[in-house]
Amino acid sequence: MAVRRIRGDPGRRHHRCGLVAARPSASGEVNTTTPPVLKLEGIRISFGPIAAVKGVSLQIERGEIVGLIGENGAGKSTLLKILTGIYQPDSGTIEVNGTPVRLRGPRDAIAAGVGVVHQEQSLFSNLSVAENIEMNTPPGAGGVSRLGLYRWRRLNRDAAATLEKIGSKLDPRTRVGDLSFVDRQMVEIARAIHMDPSRNTTPLVILDEPTSLLERKETAILEREMRKLRDVGAVIFVSHRLDEVLRVCDRVVVMRHGELIADRRTEEVTEDDLFHLMVGREMHSPDRRHRPIAADSRPAVEVSGLTRKGKFRDVSFAVHPGRCTVIVGTSGSGREALSRALFGAETFDSGSLTFGGRPAAGWTIAKATNAGVGYVPAERKVEGMVGGLPAAQNLTLTHPGPAAAGPVILPAKRDQVARTWFDALDVRPNDISLELERFSGGNQQKVVLAKWLNSPDLRVLVLDHPLRGLDPGAAETVNEQIRRARDEGTAVVLLADTLEEALEMGDEVVVMRDGVVTGHFDVATDDPSTLDLLERML
Repeated sequence: MAVRRIRGDPGRRHHRCGLVAARPSASGEVNTTTPPVLKLEGIRISFGPIAAVKGVSLQIERGEIVGLIGENGAGKSTLLKILTGIYQPDSGTIEVNGTPVRLRGPRDAIAAGVGVVHQEQSLFSNLSVAENIEMNTPPGAGGVSRLGLYRWRRLNRDAAATLEKIGSKLDPRTRVGDLSFVDRQMVEIARAIHMDPSRNTTPLVILDEPTSLLERKETAILEREMRKLRDVGAVIFVSHRLDEVLRVCDRVVVMRHGELIADRRTEEVTEDDLFHLMVGREMHSPDRRHRPIAADSRPAVEVSGLTRKGKFRDVSFAVHPGRCTVIVGTSGSGREALSRALFGAETFDSGSLTFGGRPAAGWTIAKATNAGVGYVPAERKVEGMVGGLPAAQNLTLTHPGPAAAGPVILPAKRDQVARTWFDALDVRPNDISLELERFSGGNQQKVVLAKWLNSPDLRVLVLDHPLRGLDPGAAETVNEQIRRARDEGTAVVLLADTLEEALEMGDEVVVMRDGVVTGHFDVATDDPSTLDLLERML
């Protein structure tokens, strides 16, 4: 697939691999004395026999946005946990603003000026927006507390000012648990840039997949804020969206199997180049074949006038066996709540829902599972897996198949089933006995998907943003498995991350806005464009 070369901002500074250009001072003279914001030398860490990071050396200057990319399991998350004090390296050195540091915990990282937005949200849901934002500052800093008590007016005022910097109008007094996923992500970003004004350090802000579920408008706000941060500090931007990396970063570094294998100026590479560096092979052309509805086919799932007060209303569509219906919409469109209702995770007030011609009366998760419905949730760690259990047990938890003899699980056969899926989905590390929480997010997602694909009676597969947080290679693998399930007769309902993904994967596309259906396209006959979808979303 040909990919257009994307140029960077004409005024930004670029850096060649291994050589970092000195920055001019305010007077226009080159300042050769300013130390790098971050300097890593020979960072290594292993977990038992698994070497997660192997001798990484990296230097980041003030004024840079550096993209960090790699496959799921390449070592990116482990490296970030070292930078934020969660892990301590086995060997190697870290310097922040020219000072050698030992980051024994997150507080040490914050004190050094390192702020982070994690891939998995880490807010306190029972506290207010302002209290969460203030977590990055030590007690008493900025005058927001005295004798251990908050000065609420000043706390809320400072939080509102930080939110305003990233274009958010959230009320700082709102409880975080009452916010949507997107709004919580904006709070994470605000917390990362909310530094103690008394610190005399150049901040390093780490953004770990911050745009994975943001809408286009919010993504544009974040990109604008990243460019502002470049003027006062440095940014490490982790993203699997290669177009984003090329658009906003000054240079990009690539990790593979725990090693840093490439450091490139973004103006010198294309998406194809980065994909090849990450995965070691060329990008496959997308499969755009769409399946007609068989003449004698009846819907596998049929939704008629489905309504849930405050979420969606009068929604109707049908999905036939061997077909994929993609639902698109902005935040608040109601599609997430609708997908949960299909699986029995949320109730509906009126309308009808049928599976294979049978009404879904008193629909629950248990009834949906017994009827052959599978569901991959958007927040896999909360709803899709048991992190403390081994991967093999997670994979066979719902549908053990041949691993069970009646109510008894046969460990040898369970492990055989798990190994088969690990090989088919290229799960890394290839260790079925490892607790699932120790895998990278993308590899966790593969196991969560395999849990449902392992069902011999799978009839309907509901997927809520299945590619969130997956690198391009892992996304290809997951999409291949979704297509295979569809080709074998499973009806697929998919909530896509992008409009391009919707048109690539869908036989039909349903557009929702403010809880109602505003468009319905047959991809083969209507041939909709992304603009056609966007017009009905906004």
